[in-house]
Amino acid sequence: MPVYIVHGFRWPRSAVRIHIILNNIDDAAAEYIVSPLTSAALIDNFHQLYPEVMSSLPTLRFVEQYDPEVTTGCSSQPFAFVADKVELCELSLDIGEVMGQGVATDGWGALMELRDHLAPGEKIGWWVVYNGDELRPIPDTEISNGEKENQVCP
Repeated sequence: MPVYIVHGFRWPRSAVRIHIILNNIDDAAAEYIVSPLTSAALIDNFHQLYPEVMSSLPTLRFVEQYDPEVTTGCSSQPFAFVADKVELCELSLDIGEVMGQGVATDGWGALMELRDHLAPGEKIGWWVVYNGDELRPIPDTEISNGEKENQVCP
């Protein structure tokens, strides 16, 4: 059950869905963007859309907040994180040391520009993010005609 210290911004799940649909990213799952296939598809898409921005963000990653104890019937939480710096907190971590390493000036500007494209108005900063199950299955729900569909959170 990893806890991450990330430098980046929250990307509202609704905006993730819209981005995937408008850009026709077939290999991306809005409800599970930390999966390798989805992460790679989104990063490739960002390189196509924003090549100058992405040249300054070589370590860009996605992190999701997720708590398996919260049983809302949804497969995802309302936010994912887009981060240029991600540190895994095993048992303990000197947060001052991580934050003191900072981020590159060109990376900071690029992250601000990417945020303006993806999630205008969201704060860029340091976040502590809990993900209780990175390898979680996405639950199916049965609808009235016997077909299955994934539930989606706002």
